[in-house]
Amino acid sequence: MESMLGKGIAVLIAISFVLSLVFGFLAELVTNVVCGARPEPDSMFSGLWLAITGDTAVYAAPAGCALPVIGIRVVDLVAVLLVVVLAILGLVAYRRYKESDQAFVADLRSRLGFAEASEIRQYLSGKAVLRRARQLRPDLARPKPTDVGWRVGRSRGTDVYVSIEDSVALEGPPRSGKGYRVLISAIIDWSGPLITTSTTNDNLTATLRMRQRRGQVHVFDPQGLSGVRHPLRVSPIAGCEDPLVAMQRGSAIVTGTALGASSTNGEWAHASGVVLGRLLHAAAVGNRPIEDLYNWGTSPVLARKSAVSILRSDGASGWGDNLEATLAGDDKLVSSIWFGVQGAVAPLAVPKIREALAPQPGDSMFDPQEFLTGANTLYLVGSRSGASAMGGFLGALLDDIVEVARLEALASPGSRLQHPLGLILDEIANMFRWGNLPQIMADGGGRGICTFVVLQALSQAETSWSRAEADTIWAAATAKVLLGGASHVGHLRDVEALLGTRQTKRTQRSWSTRESGHSTSEQHERLPLMSVDEIRRMPQSVGLLAYRNRRGVLLDLAGWDARRDAREIQSGKRATQQDQQTVFAETRRPAPRPVVEPEPEPEAATEAVNEE
Repeated sequence: MESMLGKGIAVLIAISFVLSLVFGFLAELVTNVVCGARPEPDSMFSGLWLAITGDTAVYAAPAGCALPVIGIRVVDLVAVLLVVVLAILGLVAYRRYKESDQAFVADLRSRLGFAEASEIRQYLSGKAVLRRARQLRPDLARPKPTDVGWRVGRSRGTDVYVSIEDSVALEGPPRSGKGYRVLISAIIDWSGPLITTSTTNDNLTATLRMRQRRGQVHVFDPQGLSGVRHPLRVSPIAGCEDPLVAMQRGSAIVTGTALGASSTNGEWAHASGVVLGRLLHAAAVGNRPIEDLYNWGTSPVLARKSAVSILRSDGASGWGDNLEATLAGDDKLVSSIWFGVQGAVAPLAVPKIREALAPQPGDSMFDPQEFLTGANTLYLVGSRSGASAMGGFLGALLDDIVEVARLEALASPGSRLQHPLGLILDEIANMFRWGNLPQIMADGGGRGICTFVVLQALSQAETSWSRAEADTIWAAATAKVLLGGASHVGHLRDVEALLGTRQTKRTQRSWSTRESGHSTSEQHERLPLMSVDEIRRMPQSVGLLAYRNRRGVLLDLAGWDARRDAREIQSGKRATQQDQQTVFAETRRPAPRPVVEPEPEPEAATEAVNEE
């Protein structure tokens, strides 16, 4: 008790001393302005006493001038009010700051447990990824960090890169800035062949012109969502003369449909893929158009009439008899199998989509081998929703290119592509189920097939793949980038455990009313480096990187408009947007009605006959 009383007296004396100095200064200042001379105080507390009581006896006024008491006390009152207002404003500003994102991020950066600057420079900097440049990009004499690494942000004043050998998983909810802060820069910086997927035009619009400076750009958009004037046309039948290609493509198309994404209908999806592969092979060896493939896929009767005979005469050995046996089986079995085949070919009912899948004479043919020889780009744009869902055909094209890349890698020195293939798979779970994604995530980096998959949540992957496959995708991502705003508590707890813990010290003080004095105790405890709520609360300009066996990295994420070439990107974006608006306007414009010539009047017709 005595200790508390002593501290209170000391604080009171300190306040009195400061107020005396301030009020003394104000009294002398006002008197000097009014009288032209300063008064003489009796003591250092004269200003404080005058402000409280108004007693002028504590000052000796200048000769010939009365002490301006009222003016001094008004100025003292104004000063007090000003100090009080500033103190209140300062307190409010401080409390707002403590509750702001800036204070939250500053607190995170001060915690022990995140990677320090030295660790980032050693393992995650541009120099760190360049150490493997000879093995990863032997074709480049002077590689840049973006040639051998993905830039995922900035931390402690250093640009953070992960090697292109690492599979990257970027997780962030909708509108969390994935494209603006990470993906657009990744697409622009990639120096080799690149395939990128999206259900929207944001990434394409911002990067199309920049990618055209690097190499050829192709846009495969059968649904007409991109607004590109001359999108790529790719036939699903081309190449299916090879039975292996036909089987792989049929399986890929069915896998990208709703049936293929179902975890409970895997046997029916497999059977449908086998049948569709046989139909693709029949269309290829019989030189049949895409319309015939659609007709066979929608009607087992038509397939039995035409496709079976083509396979028996020109197809792979035994395929015709096998298809005939399938079609001649139990009606319920045939119906179940054909349900998957019909779903796979259903988009072909739309004339615009059939046209996109039927290259015309004179169209440039897409060659996967040529595509892999330079910094070329393929945008896959589509949606898995609606009757015109194109996920299966998009997935089949992606499968074809990756298979060619895998074979090219096996035939190259070190079993690695000379020009690494980049796969930036944005919103892929909303487009199609790519069955090869877990495997490519696991071993593609060693072949030069570099994967950057983007998910809104891990649970989203579980809707397209199985729970085990989604876990494989997450585990195979040696670099995991997380943005704030997620709300799946179970997954956030896993991230919390992944980041580890930190040691904190808490001091407790207690006072006793029976005995004088107080006691102090210190407690050491381990807390999560970031709690579930803190991971959720991260602002859009901040991200987390969990990389291999390194400590977590707190990332600063700047938008693409902070890049040095932001003006060029913005200029290209405006030009692409203008082209898109023109194309969409032409698409929505109604077709002109045919002009009908008026029929001649009966009298005029009679006269013409008479003249003849």
